[in-house]
Amino acid sequence: MTLLFVLWLSATTTVLPKGVILIKGATPGASDSSTPVPEDGTVADGRYRNRYFGLSYPIPAGWTDQPAGPPPSDSGAYVLRELALMDGARVKAHVQITAQDLFFNTKNVPSVKDFDVEKGDDVVRIAGRPFQRLAFKARHTPLRWRMLSTEVRCHTLTFTFSGTDAAVLDAAEKALDGLTIGDDGPRCVPDYARDHLVARTDPAFPQRYNTIPVRVIVGKDGSVKHVHLLSAFPEQSAAIIDAVRTWRFQPGETDVETGMIFGLPRQSF
Repeated sequence: MTLLFVLWLSATTTVLPKGVILIKGATPGASDSSTPVPEDGTVADGRYRNRYFGLSYPIPAGWTDQPAGPPPSDSGAYVLRELALMDGARVKAHVQITAQDLFFNTKNVPSVKDFDVEKGDDVVRIAGRPFQRLAFKARHTPLRWRMLSTEVRCHTLTFTFSGTDAAVLDAAEKALDGLTIGDDGPRCVPDYARDHLVARTDPAFPQRYNTIPVRVIVGKDGSVKHVHLLSAFPEQSAAIIDAVRTWRFQPGETDVETGMIFGLPRQSF
């Protein structure tokens, strides 16, 4: 019997073909539903909003929301939103809003050797903060890209515009003038547990051969206020949340957000 292993399942009811087995894959999880997490953005009233990043993005006129992307990866990569400008059934232009968690990023430098970098400012200011800007086009097709990235809460937040019409991309990029980004989250501190953890209980869960990245918000009193698992199996999520909520850190002057890895460490390539 042929086995089909599907790592990501939709919540919709599906009639399975004979001889197919579906296995629910790793998904995000959290210790509560009221604390914002990166994957919970919404589209309403012509804007994409994301409470975690304090983000409000005015969607350009004519652009439409697209189906949701995959869940966060175990390297901390998010596809937060995808929007498209349609010309009938054809996609005329596209924007993808992504985030990369800098606590869990491994060496992964994109190559543009097959593209021609266009002229433009290396750094531009949007929403009162610096964005690194890269514009490039395919060498043998009319496809173009505009990438604008900034750092928020130890994530690299990136808007990637793509299409063949430079004027359309110019207008879409111009719409970023109406972008707002808040930065009032907890202080972001890598490896905070290494130097400030004073009491811990190890989670007990069936071992799987996967990496489980976890973000934790620690209160000023040293207690754990929130646990966010980026990618874990349900029994792992429950065990890690139960254990980490009992941890105690040294008291500090502000709330702190930090990251840690359970399961197998990620390999750097």
